[in-house]
This record gives sequence, C-alpha cells and structure tokens, in this order.
Amino acid sequence: MSGVEPVGLLQVEIVYERPAVNQVICHARCISPARSVFPGDAVLPVDAPADAGSVPARVVRMHRPPFGEFSELSPAWHAVVHLEAPEGADLSWVQPMANLRAAGVEGGQAG
Repeated sequence: MSGVEPVGLLQVEIVYERPAVNQVICHARCISPARSVFPGDAVLPVDAPADAGSVPARVVRMHRPPFGEFSELSPAWHAVVHLEAPEGADLSWVQPMANLRAAGVEGGQAG
C-alpha cells in the first residue's frame, strides 16, 4: 500500500463473540471520511506501525438486519463485522472503542 492511498477506518463498538482466538464478531462503524470498508480488506489497529510485521485480520463478512449482507460499508454506516486472521494469530486487540485501519488486498477488493 502506498502512502497516497486512502485507508478505511473502523471503530469497534461492541464485541459480540470470539469463536476462536483468530476470529471476532463485532459491531463496528466506518469512521473514515474518504473510503468505505470492503469484505477482504486487511485490518490492523490504527496505532500499529505499518512495518511492525503484525498479522492483520481480514474482513470476511458484514451484515445488518434488515439490510442483509453488505458488499461495502460506507462512511458513517455500521454493521456486524466478522474478522478472521490466519490460524494461530491472536485478535485480542479487537476491543470496544478500538480504531482499526482497513486497506484493500493486493489485486483489488473482494466482494
């Protein structure tokens, strides 16, 4: 990711469930002014250095009744967000009020 690409920002509001150490289901709001968040985006804490080698989580699903599945979470919208990291990764950093930066995956957004 180059320094000129806008990043999406998610603010975690509620953590509903942690089905595994590497999975989190939370309620989050897109707080970025210029970029939506998409399924397939990689997410890390906002304060994590880009070159720290941290393992990012991926947005695997976004949904909210009665709207159903979201292929894009636009600024100011909120939804249930499913995050998943590779096996063995720890997503304990996903906490209420955490701000996460989201960036598209190589080769374009999924969804």
